[in-house]
Amino acid sequence: MNRETMSCINYTFSSSISSLSALTAVASSSFLSSVSKPPPPLVRCCLQGIVAEPKLAEPLLLNAVRGQDVERPPVWLMRQAGRYMKAYQIICEKHPSFRERSENVDLIVEISLQPWKVFQPDGVILFSDILTPLSGMNVPFDIVKGKGPIIFNPVQTAVDVNQVREFVPEESVPYVGEALTILQREVQP
Repeated sequence: MNRETMSCINYTFSSSISSLSALTAVASSSFLSSVSKPPPPLVRCCLQGIVAEPKLAEPLLLNAVRGQDVERPPVWLMRQAGRYMKAYQIICEKHPSFRERSENVDLIVEISLQPWKVFQPDGVILFSDILTPLSGMNVPFDIVKGKGPIIFNPVQTAVDVNQVREFVPEESVPYVGEALTILQREVQP
């Protein structure tokens, strides 16, 4: 392993929508304390390569994911909405069903943008749930407050498997694509 490779920050990325939420990075306390100091040297975010001047035409997070040079590690909130935000709590009071909040385009966009508007991180995390594809695959479920997910007809037999529909994102969960399109338009400079 060469010197450039050893000094890289390694990121794991998959092109699937569900894997985007699994993308993680850690900002060290020394980085956080250096925010008011002069800019730190460039950081190479890749598996291998040579450090060069950063390209600022694209968002910082996308440059890092692509393994390009960035002036600092990107920051975003993995738990983008929740108990800490009063605006989210108000939406929960009006729309108590988690599935409603995660399957309604307007609510997805509003909830996804709440932390972005307040904290201006380098990325917006789509408000969703890992079980979201199930409804489009004919696997009925609900997310019950205090209990978690409940699958009403668990897939246990060959007959159950035959009832599961193929997952085609555009047909199975069209609201996800619609919300992503709106979010992209909302956050572009």
